Amino acid sequence: MGVVFQLPVIVFVLARLGFVSSALLATYRKHAFLVIMVVAAIITPPDLMTLLLVSLPLYVLYEVSIRVARWVEK
Repeated sequence: MGVVFQLPVIVFVLARLGFVSSALLATYRKHAFLVIMVVAAIITPPDLMTLLLVSLPLYVLYEVSIRVARWVEK
């Protein structure tokens, strides 16, 4: 779980290298949300509250990663 919190740093490096862009990340936002929900469902016990407590920070980190990629592009 701790590795997932490195998402903005990984996106920063990938954006600096030119592999990802903010437009690409924004385009696949819905897909990323689905993947986040599936991963959160797999790593948590079958409890709705725990699922939300894991998936919400992951989605916020994805949105932060989009902003980081936009900042790198400027």
